[in-house]
Amino acid sequence: MKKILLLTFLSCCIFNVIDAQNACSQKRSAHIRIVGDSWAHFPTIYESYDSALAKYGFADYYSIGDGSVLISMTAETWWQFPLARFALEAALGSDAVRPIDIIMVSLGGNDVAFGMHSGDSLNVLDNDLQEARLFMDSIFDYIHSVYPNGQIFWQSYDYPNFNDPCLNVPWNPYCDLWEDKGYPTPYELNRMMGYMTDFQDTVVQGYNARGKDYMHFYNLLGLMQWRYGQLTPLRYPPYGTYPPRSVPLPYGNINYPTPLPAMGLLNNDTYHLGPQSFTYLAEAYMRKFISNYFRRFRDTTFYSSGQNYDGWISENNVSGIGDVLVGKRNAQNTKGIFSFNTADIPDNKIIKRASLFLKCKDIKTIYPMGTTFPQIFQLDIKQGSFGNPTIESSDFNADASMNDVACFAGRLRGVDYALRADLTEDALQYINKTGLTQFRLTLNDDNLITFFNGDTTAFEGPYLDVYYDSTELVTAIRPQKNIEQTLTIFPNPATNTISVDLNKYWINKQATLSIYNVEGKLVNSQTITSNHTQQIPIDISSLAEGSYILGIENEQQNSVGTFVKMK
Repeated sequence: MKKILLLTFLSCCIFNVIDAQNACSQKRSAHIRIVGDSWAHFPTIYESYDSALAKYGFADYYSIGDGSVLISMTAETWWQFPLARFALEAALGSDAVRPIDIIMVSLGGNDVAFGMHSGDSLNVLDNDLQEARLFMDSIFDYIHSVYPNGQIFWQSYDYPNFNDPCLNVPWNPYCDLWEDKGYPTPYELNRMMGYMTDFQDTVVQGYNARGKDYMHFYNLLGLMQWRYGQLTPLRYPPYGTYPPRSVPLPYGNINYPTPLPAMGLLNNDTYHLGPQSFTYLAEAYMRKFISNYFRRFRDTTFYSSGQNYDGWISENNVSGIGDVLVGKRNAQNTKGIFSFNTADIPDNKIIKRASLFLKCKDIKTIYPMGTTFPQIFQLDIKQGSFGNPTIESSDFNADASMNDVACFAGRLRGVDYALRADLTEDALQYINKTGLTQFRLTLNDDNLITFFNGDTTAFEGPYLDVYYDSTELVTAIRPQKNIEQTLTIFPNPATNTISVDLNKYWINKQATLSIYNVEGKLVNSQTITSNHTQQIPIDISSLAEGSYILGIENEQQNSVGTFVKMK
């Protein structure tokens, strides 16, 4: 098992090297699996999570729901009906070759909703909720067994709207269902949704209390009210209006349905949202958790300076600050400047990776849907500033520390879509540990794109993720031990001796220290006793020049780090 874990770790390192050497030969990969009922089915066919991923800089990630989503499914059906269970297990089993990180589960609504009639007490839902919970327990445990390192979300629903679609199209088939339920009002329906949503929240809190911290729930009731507002007066009580972004979140206004423009099937659906609305739902999960989780191995994030430090310059000596323009402005080639104060990077840290995220505020011509890796940009880096720290026209032709330093991922389909620039390995040395780092962005076609600058909110403004000498592990690995990447090695690079700074777990514990080269060959191994100190010196004078992986392990834990041996 030790050999398997270390070979897997070494494979990750080797693949990272290959990626660095062929940094612009990226491929799309599935990182989100969607499971469940119609509220999983529609986001899958609308590619709602794919759009949300692209808006947050992960256009090279996508979601997958084949075999695991189906309209009208209940938790009981997924778990007890043999063919459905087989389809679910086959679909999840196919993910063995995919780097799935997130599993979005939408189930339970159909188990409960059909039991509610106008005038009923909310307690009539209790038996259905408890029965659905038993099936959900089994489903969540099964999903966790397939994705032991995955994060599972029990997705929130939002309020329905029966009144407006049935007023507009009385023969709407959903209206018969509404009639069968005694025409419950928006208030009655929303109360039921709130009761069920609070139950979901309580169940997941219980999971977390029992150590299942991979389970997540966010109450998103009222999100569509908040997004759309009620811009025209309702034709039924309470008859009023309210503007977008005016209701509280969560819950919104319990007296109002989800606004009609948010509903699916050209606003004729009573239960389900439309394509844009499901994308809003997916974006909410991106903001609350997913974006940070995909960037979880970063050591720090720097936000651009804004003010007079972000801006644009054109070839005709015209410049501006604020919004960052890139492309052809008035037929003049225009470049953008983004400035980051990166002085907080510790001197003893080696930068292993960095990604720059830029969000589009406006775009003259959107790019084709299939454009995921738009290598029509050039990013230059300057350790310090191109001239003066503030924007000036001479920045257009000023010398860079290095030119063309990044590979890009992005689907620039319109406003709010993000561009991610992954810096090449040889550019990382120019990220300034003592002050300002500037980037200059060029677009090599006739388009004109406006990017947000650093004076806006965090997710809209430019930000730079920096990774030090910790090493990312692939989430699909089924760990037999707890693997932590907290091993600090110094000095790094080193010539004759390194010291390993052990965290509190390793103090007074016997363990084995092993050093492997990048080919996976063991080159040094020693046992440390339980009487060791926090810092362990290791003689590396006999090692050849190059990169090495150092691991410390016992039967319960395995920590890793990397170092470079120099002459």
